[in-house]
Amino acid sequence: MSRNVSGKLWDMAYRLFDDGDAEIPSAPGQITKEELSVIVGQAKQEWINAQNYFNQATDPELVDHAILSVQVAERKYMYWLKQIKNLE
Repeated sequence: MSRNVSGKLWDMAYRLFDDGDAEIPSAPGQITKEELSVIVGQAKQEWINAQNYFNQATDPELVDHAILSVQVAERKYMYWLKQIKNLE
């Protein structure tokens, strides 16, 4: 049963972090404030999703992955939040 739960969590992780959207631009000067607002919202949702994933992870390997996912998502959100604040 543990393997079944672990497999389901891996499937959920792939669906969670592979949304199929185009890559986020790396230079905020190339996008409008409205587009940047959307990116900030997406990054915030990704961070929330990563936190939820962490809260549900039970397998030690998945917990490690979840911790890294939360850290990455948080830094990404903070970066884009800073970029939108710099526009104002």
